[in-house]
Amino acid sequence: MLRRYEAELRFPSGERAVSAMGSILHGTLMERLPEDAAAVLHTQSLRPYRQSIRIERESGRVFWCIGTLTEAMGELAAAALGTTTELFLRQKGYAVSLHDFRCVSESTDTALADAFFLPARAPRGAELTFYAPTAFKRDGQYVLLPEMLLIVQSLLMRWGRFCPHVHMEEEELAVHLAAGCQIRQYALRTATFSVDGHPLRGFRGSLTVGFTGTDSMRRILGMLMSFASYAGIGIKTALGMGAVEVDVWKGRDG
Repeated sequence: MLRRYEAELRFPSGERAVSAMGSILHGTLMERLPEDAAAVLHTQSLRPYRQSIRIERESGRVFWCIGTLTEAMGELAAAALGTTTELFLRQKGYAVSLHDFRCVSESTDTALADAFFLPARAPRGAELTFYAPTAFKRDGQYVLLPEMLLIVQSLLMRWGRFCPHVHMEEEELAVHLAAGCQIRQYALRTATFSVDGHPLRGFRGSLTVGFTGTDSMRRILGMLMSFASYAGIGIKTALGMGAVEVDVWKGRDG
């Protein structure tokens, strides 16, 4: 089961939220999980969740957004935060209040597949809004540009690990899918994210992509892009990076 949870965070007077606080909130989440579960999660290179801060531009309201990719992780998150009203941020030395923790959407890998493989028409594209700093790593080097191959590889890796009921094993699938994506418009800017005091550079903003491949490729891309809102994209999604909202254009020209 794939789930997305949200809760509003309210900060003490004089304190403000920044997207890099996702790293701090990750530590707070781990503290609230059972010790054995937290220990297992710390050993995993690809974790069954992502979490981040989202700040509404107009209202200034702050939301903690958590995506879980397994039934067990979803239950752990709900148990840890479902009745919580206050979080102590150890690294900051103050507490924030937590309001209206709830599941805002849920699905399964088969339901996502059905949503794109059953309709008569394949999707034509998608708009991705990266609301947390996003970056990739290739050959040991950080990449701060949204290359389609890196986006698709990131999603396929998570899908293959956490979505066991819908298999995709075509050779060089990521390359073929990326070749069927055309960046049509973007409004991106450089963004910095701090992990343990070390700055990482990435990007945030919006990216409009048209799907130009075969019918089946466009359906797979639609499915993966919808999955991105649960899984995140790129590196360090568990620490607060790579959060994205996606609008897939189903069956109409992009």
